[in-house]
Amino acid sequence: MKKTIRQAASAHEMLMMNLAIFHLLLPVAALSSGYMTIVLTISLIGSLLMMFYINYRSRKGHEDDFVDLNWKLAWKRCHLLLISYAIAALIMLLGLVLALIQPDHVMYTIVLVVFSRIAAAPIVLMVLALFVMATTDLSQARRGVMAKP
Repeated sequence: MKKTIRQAASAHEMLMMNLAIFHLLLPVAALSSGYMTIVLTISLIGSLLMMFYINYRSRKGHEDDFVDLNWKLAWKRCHLLLISYAIAALIMLLGLVLALIQPDHVMYTIVLVVFSRIAAAPIVLMVLALFVMATTDLSQARRGVMAKP
C-alpha cells in the first residue's frame, strides 16, 4: 500500500515541482538578471516538457486504479495551466496588434509593456490556484483518499 500511495503522490509532487521551479523560481531569476528572454523561454519549455511527461504518465495506465486516477487528476490540473498560457498568448497577440498600429515608437513600447504585464496575470492567478489544488490533492493521495476532480 505504501508503494501505491507513493506512486499516486508523485503525480502531484511533479506538478508542484513544475509550479515551483518554472513559475516561481526561474521567473524571479529572470527578472533579476539581464537574460530575461532566455530564462523565461527556458522556463516555458521546461514547464511544457514536465506537463507532457505528466500527460504521458496519465495515459500510460497503471496496475492500480488509485495511482492511475491521481496521474489523470494531475494532468487535468496541467490542462488548466495550458489554458492560462493560451489566454496569456491571446492577450499578448492583442497587445502586439495594438502596438503595431501605433505611429510613435515610444507608444509602441508602452503598449507592449502594458499588455505583457496584463498577460502575466492569468498565469500567475492559475499558478496560485493550482498550488492550492495540488497541495490538497497531494494530502489526500498520501492519506489514500481519492481527490474529487
